[in-house]
Amino acid sequence: MRLSARRQHQLAGLVFGVVIWSLFARWTGPTLPRPVVLGSATVELYRSGALVDALAETLLRVMFGYGLAIVIAFPVGAVMGLSSFLNIFIGTYVTALFVTSVASLLPFLILVAGTDINFYTAVVFLFAVFHMILIVRAGVATVEQGIRDAGYVFGATGWRAYRYILLPAALPHVVAALRIGYNRAVKGAVVAELWIYAGIGELLHSYQRFSQTPEVLAVVLHVMLLAVFGVRLLRVIERRYTGWREVSVWWLYLETNTRLRRSNPLCDG
Repeated sequence: MRLSARRQHQLAGLVFGVVIWSLFARWTGPTLPRPVVLGSATVELYRSGALVDALAETLLRVMFGYGLAIVIAFPVGAVMGLSSFLNIFIGTYVTALFVTSVASLLPFLILVAGTDINFYTAVVFLFAVFHMILIVRAGVATVEQGIRDAGYVFGATGWRAYRYILLPAALPHVVAALRIGYNRAVKGAVVAELWIYAGIGELLHSYQRFSQTPEVLAVVLHVMLLAVFGVRLLRVIERRYTGWREVSVWWLYLETNTRLRRSNPLCDG
């Protein structure tokens, strides 16, 4: 089976990166492990189960905080994009927290939330939510007034306007918010675990203490893969629902027409 041009370029880039890595590792000596050594360390990590268990713990913590960030960011960003008053009122706090380093808040969060799942959820949430709010706000604010008016004609008010008009029209910003939010969530989970010595953070501290460079690099690369696979999955979802943006007003018309027929059998639509 012939590979596509995109896959060929990706494979060529991977081979080029491995060659450069091998040459650089030979020049630096034991400081940077060679690809073969890294591969052996990765196999051993999988064989022991330590890496799989740590990644599972980290992913679970990511999902808790990331899910909460989605639940908060989408409605808050939407109302900020729709209302100039709420944009000013809420935006002051969102902007202030957006520019604040979440890492500087970790001692405070430990005192308030402890060191259990509440702490990880809070850290992941804070890492992701403000970026997502600002992106969703920008997407909703740029929705053309004509599209909003068309939805209003078909009865799109309240939740229906959000479902049929705002989110589909702002779909590129919504997907961007999900991608950036997920990457920020992974980063937040790792930072939290480095503080508490749990999951990925515990592995990194343990291997760093005994100067196990191949193991440290293997864990770091898997964290990168965790973020990359998440973004890939979101791209698949984006392609799956691209048509939603184009036909949302039409589906709104069909739903409204169906409701009219049900309420009035004499109505011919």
